[in-house]
Amino acid sequence: MPRDKMDEPVEHNRLSYQESMELLWLDEDAKSGKQTMMSRQPAWYPGKNAPWESMRGSSDEKKFFGRGAFGGHVYAQAPLAAARVVEKADVQTPAKDRLGIHSIHGVFTNPGFIDRPFIYEVAKVSSSRSFSTHTINARQPKEPSSIPNGPFPPSDAQLPLGDVCFTCVTTFKRPLTGPSDVQDETSPQKRFASILESRAPDEWEASPQADIDLLRETFPVKGHASFPILDMYKVDMTEFNKDKALSDRRQLILYRLYKPLPAEDVNAHITCHAFEADRNGFIMLGNHLGYGYNMGPVASLSYSFYIHVNAEEAVMRGDGWWIQEVYWPRVNAGRGMMERFGVQKEYMWRAVIKMGYVCRLEALRKLEYEDWQLFSEA
Repeated sequence: MPRDKMDEPVEHNRLSYQESMELLWLDEDAKSGKQTMMSRQPAWYPGKNAPWESMRGSSDEKKFFGRGAFGGHVYAQAPLAAARVVEKADVQTPAKDRLGIHSIHGVFTNPGFIDRPFIYEVAKVSSSRSFSTHTINARQPKEPSSIPNGPFPPSDAQLPLGDVCFTCVTTFKRPLTGPSDVQDETSPQKRFASILESRAPDEWEASPQADIDLLRETFPVKGHASFPILDMYKVDMTEFNKDKALSDRRQLILYRLYKPLPAEDVNAHITCHAFEADRNGFIMLGNHLGYGYNMGPVASLSYSFYIHVNAEEAVMRGDGWWIQEVYWPRVNAGRGMMERFGVQKEYMWRAVIKMGYVCRLEALRKLEYEDWQLFSEA
């Protein structure tokens, strides 16, 4: 693709949440109570739509990414599988009182492949009237699917499976009311009003396929390409961050649903936030540290996600915008800490979700990143 054409948005087939996160219910082990589901669509992967053929070497894509699955896919879909099990058992409860995702604690143990499905095994750990805990192990067949571009056929579930590539504990909690509600009252809408009001949300640059300095400058492709589920825009914070110490720098991301998702599917909305937060997070820290032109392979290790209000408050209604604020308060002893706040742009500041994950970034040397993120509904 000629470089002058890279600046023009290119239309790609983009999947909605319902399409990307589609699950096929396979079976239930009557003795153990474990239930199994299979993904139907290939996971998106960073750099998927970059014009690698324009590079001199044919191995450049493998060098940077190896076509590994985007971690946010399995991180969102595994708890979704657990949620479907919980919802099935909770169906007689009035909708307003049903269990909703309270936390997700995931560990990435092996790379994921895009040419085969994820097989999710869901098992109940414990359950009480107001709180429930489930584990989910994700594995993939040892060989590619007969339909590698999807939808994956049910027969893929019969193929020999490899080792666990992702495991997580997901907890569920019923809605409650309480006498106390205390939090920081300073919202990003107020602190960054002059920047956010300078243009409409969708007039900022779409989030890069992979926000690494070298790739962003090599492939200045505009638009969302084939990134599924969400529209994401990166606010230009260059002037704000100029001459600031790393711990004082900020990055704002604006996002909303690409296609509608029923408001009553509360757990699906919660996993949308988890899906969004895993994109480009810690590699932006690599850019700030000066590794953006010599960054090696990157991988998430562990990732935790907490809902600090009733699940209903995380619903992404209509085409409303959410703001994510990212900053890096500390890097030391081979570890970096990243915190994130997310708020619903049109409403008052209200905390919803806190998330954090530990990541590994290979650049001039290996670094493990503790990525703490706080999402809020404005």
